[in-house]
Amino acid sequence: MQYSSGKHCVYYHRYPLVWSSKYRFKVLHGQLRVRVRDICRQVCAENGARNT
Repeated sequence: MQYSSGKHCVYYHRYPLVWSSKYRFKVLHGQLRVRVRDICRQVCAENGARNT
């Protein structure tokens, strides 16, 4: 967790990841879907992100 500070406060950023296409069409299929999922998990692990 990395803290940021202003003149009168200390805080940390938390960003939710929500990824959906217009009208919620399924655009990732097969091996591409698995690869994108694995990359997202790897990046989250490297940056210390966790599911809450």
